[in-house]
Amino acid sequence: MSGGPQIPGFTYLQHLGSGGFADVYLYEQQWPQQRVAVKVVRPDVALTEREKSLFTAEANAMARLADHPYIVSVITAGVTEGRPYLVMRYCPPPDLGVRVRATPMGTADAIATGVKLASAVETAHRSGIVHRDIKPSNVLVTSYQEPALTDFGIAGHLHEVDADDEVRISYPWSPPELLEGRSNGSVASDVYSLGATIWNLLTGRSPFSVPQGDNSAQALTARILHTPAPPTHRRDVPPGLERLLAQCLAKDPAHRPRTALEVARSLQRIEAEAGFSRTAIAVEGDRPDPASYAGGTDGGDQTYVKPITVIPASGPRAAQVEASRGMTPTEVPPTPTSSRRAGVLWAVAAVVVAAGLTAWLVLGGGDPDEDSAATPSPTPSTPLSLAPPAPLEQPRVRAERTGAVVTFRWSAPGGEQVGDTWEWRRTDTGESERTTDTSLEVRAADRVCLQVTLVRGPTASPTTNRCVE
Repeated sequence: MSGGPQIPGFTYLQHLGSGGFADVYLYEQQWPQQRVAVKVVRPDVALTEREKSLFTAEANAMARLADHPYIVSVITAGVTEGRPYLVMRYCPPPDLGVRVRATPMGTADAIATGVKLASAVETAHRSGIVHRDIKPSNVLVTSYQEPALTDFGIAGHLHEVDADDEVRISYPWSPPELLEGRSNGSVASDVYSLGATIWNLLTGRSPFSVPQGDNSAQALTARILHTPAPPTHRRDVPPGLERLLAQCLAKDPAHRPRTALEVARSLQRIEAEAGFSRTAIAVEGDRPDPASYAGGTDGGDQTYVKPITVIPASGPRAAQVEASRGMTPTEVPPTPTSSRRAGVLWAVAAVVVAAGLTAWLVLGGGDPDEDSAATPSPTPSTPLSLAPPAPLEQPRVRAERTGAVVTFRWSAPGGEQVGDTWEWRRTDTGESERTTDTSLEVRAADRVCLQVTLVRGPTASPTTNRCVE
């Protein structure tokens, strides 16, 4: 293989691989100095106008998503020797598909990787981009061992994908509607391919491939179209994960999770149930409002207070609140108030040592052996974080039916506050979720009931129950 083309500002190092009509090389960028991957159209390929548009679309799509931690970012693009090229962040080989084919992932790592990939896919969808070719070989691995989705070469804009599009088919990872030509790509098809990719992380092969069997395109297509989604057959895979993957691989797009974000949240719930560490969802637009940050206005060296990240808590106060709602300790919501209270009380203890009995009496006295997490009686000088939380009103819940789809919407009577979360539960199925969303769409031909509770810090509101016939 000869060296790559001359690109001003870049030094060729080696050939990395080839794709449909392009080669990928490793270059050294001279300033700022860093290694980069450069995708260049092969010299023997005469691009049609459509192929040129696909290459441009890939550059634009990846550039729009360049800030995402789990998407390979485009640094720049151009034309050299009449050949278009993309300069991208370099991720050392092998890709994720090669890695798990040799050694499948542990369950916890596979779920965490699934959350990260679902975050990337959801961000693309929110930008109006459907990937249409999600598969393990299109997931690279960064130098920090994080997954990075790449190859948006056949990506399309959600509002532009139509029957005239020509889509390359990756048989093991494509859903029935793409194989039969009933769709040229959609959110639902990306969810299918995402589920197939997560399935692969656990097994090292595609869902419908047969070890030592006939895995030709024709045989795979027949199984994808007519065979139920198989389980992973791993004893350490939680039943909830098996169910989620089967839903992602459903033949009917309407039976799959509606969004990649829904997949990510389901994976988080499975993590919690299994006792695994929680993997954060990274989705564009889910950041706190900058106006919610407290700080000075003099432009000096202020300390800003950021809303506390939602993490499981197990303090006595939280356990009591959740026990009253029939939840187990592992379901206890976060209690930033108790964290602040503990910090205040440690500071009070230091003041007592320095200032003596007078300061102790001013602060209300008490037995030094008492539980430091107990809530003191409020006084005019009691910090707000130590005062008992005010009772919350029941959420307002509205519902409307359109055919077989019921849409529930809810709100806080006094308005939402930063850090508010919601617990909803379907009484007909037992399905539940902790979320920051204020609406839910469900498919139900018969009567359906939803219970909604507002959770604010350590306090939970009375539950509102709304039913639709």
